[in-house]
Amino acid sequence: MEKLYRLLYPMRIVLISASYNGKNNFMPAAWCFPLSFEPPIFGVAIAKKRHTYGLVHESREFVINIPGADLIEKIEKFGRTSGRDGDKFKEWNVIPEKSKKVGAFGIAECLVSLECRVVNEIEIGDHILFCGEAVNITKRREGKGIYQKEDRIIEL
Repeated sequence: MEKLYRLLYPMRIVLISASYNGKNNFMPAAWCFPLSFEPPIFGVAIAKKRHTYGLVHESREFVINIPGADLIEKIEKFGRTSGRDGDKFKEWNVIPEKSKKVGAFGIAECLVSLECRVVNEIEIGDHILFCGEAVNITKRREGKGIYQKEDRIIEL
């Protein structure tokens, strides 16, 4: 089955950030995509076992952060640590940026941050699909996105 998913690569990598009850976290995700133009709704699939899942589920908000190529080396390491064990923002020297319309922080080093409010949550196999309406967009600079290609991260 793993080989079947490789037919879909490369896939854009984003960083999903979420906050709830004083806890902040972010995680890399490749399963993030647009679902609707009007209203602007984006989906992200997150496994229930992930720390970020609980924060999004409870807060009903998340931020889609689009990193540039300058973060490739860090992103390969981000997914190997859990926010349950500490503060990933501090551990990885990532700058949290206060969002304008949601409680979750954006990531200042990213090209763009899309603040989303959850409008639907769908259990799909071993993941939850969070459907979030974009309520604010912060564009910081131009740049190329990064993508996962099989087991490595590349710039396209």
